[in-house]
Amino acid sequence: MAQTSLLQGKRFYCREWVFHKIQHCLQEKTNNLSGVNIPPNKLPQPVPGGVAFIPSTLTAGSVKSGSSWGVLLVGGPGSGKTALCTELLWPTSAQGSHRSLHQQSLAFHFCRADDSDTLCVGGFIRGLVAQICRSGLVPGYEEKVQDPSVQNTLQPGECERNPTEAFKNCVLLPLLSVKPPQHSLFLLVDSIDEGCQLGEGEQRSSPGSPRTIAELLASHHDFLPPWLLLICSARRQNKAITKLFTGGKLHNTFFLYQSSCRGS
Repeated sequence: MAQTSLLQGKRFYCREWVFHKIQHCLQEKTNNLSGVNIPPNKLPQPVPGGVAFIPSTLTAGSVKSGSSWGVLLVGGPGSGKTALCTELLWPTSAQGSHRSLHQQSLAFHFCRADDSDTLCVGGFIRGLVAQICRSGLVPGYEEKVQDPSVQNTLQPGECERNPTEAFKNCVLLPLLSVKPPQHSLFLLVDSIDEGCQLGEGEQRSSPGSPRTIAELLASHHDFLPPWLLLICSARRQNKAITKLFTGGKLHNTFFLYQSSCRGS
């Protein structure tokens, strides 16, 4: 099951400017969709055993110049990051329902420091796959992930040992090879900096293997399809995360200042 928000159902106040900016970003992605075609020889190619590699020739530029970018919501504790992400997915206000941004949600994940399951990279990948299949927003995706070799990489244990291969084979490859939707969609990850300190003390299952969800997304963001907007939130005090996601990857950084966004 995908990790959800503890604030779901709480009334939301203010922050309208952020939603307008996100709406603008999604519209910009949609406007850039025309003419986006990835040649088959540019796609990440699977090899025997269900393992895949992303060739160096597949870059943001080879898909469409400037297509690989996203949004980073930054603020201090209590500034309303999770409240805003919750409202984006499950609007409680009339304005939120009218915007209909929630209808462009492909998948989401809420990281929580007090719940280790929400910080598991393997669980994150399996959650994405399940949500994308259920959404029905990407026709043809579910059929591609039913391939036995793809399913093998999703198995508990195997996914944890090789999260990079699982992410490539089960998320990137299928999304890159299906017909792009008519409108851009978004992938939301709240509190992506949670668990990063824990990850620093963990050994990698293999050289270069990501220990955290943040590492996984930062190292593969350039290969997300151009119609998918990655939206992440993090505390502004976490310099490592903000640096990881502002090095030309998520070039829209919105700073939130502390104020109440949810009613009790």
